[in-house]
Amino acid sequence: MNESSPTDPGQPFPGQRAAVILGAALLAALGLTLALVLRDNAHRQELEVVTESSAVGDTHYYTIPDPPPEEPYPAIAHLNGQALYPVGYKRHDRNEADMAPLAKDDATGLTIYETPAKAKEAGDPQSYFIKIGPGAFLKVRPAAGEKGR
Repeated sequence: MNESSPTDPGQPFPGQRAAVILGAALLAALGLTLALVLRDNAHRQELEVVTESSAVGDTHYYTIPDPPPEEPYPAIAHLNGQALYPVGYKRHDRNEADMAPLAKDDATGLTIYETPAKAKEAGDPQSYFIKIGPGAFLKVRPAAGEKGR
């Protein structure tokens, strides 16, 4: 029996060339994937921009002073350069998903919200809302002499 055994070192491995090419291709694909992951992580702020379309998740609340100030109320935020004053310090319970963010006050960091068009009362002057807690808002308006938006 002079047959060669499968572990004979003199015989080449069947499919060795294909295995080496496949291994090199997989290693190159892994290297490319690693390079792309590192590039994406370096530019995460540009690639992942979150835009809120409602008040859900906003945890920056306006704190109502205790006791509330007397009229005339002080301005608590600014929208396009005009001061917004509370209509009163009454809590308005609203569905957070229905409140659309309009702008952010640069000085206080508070988000100013508006209600959907169907929920606004006819003839009511433009009103905005500031979030004071989960599902709770404070109604604010520009001064009587100032124009809305």
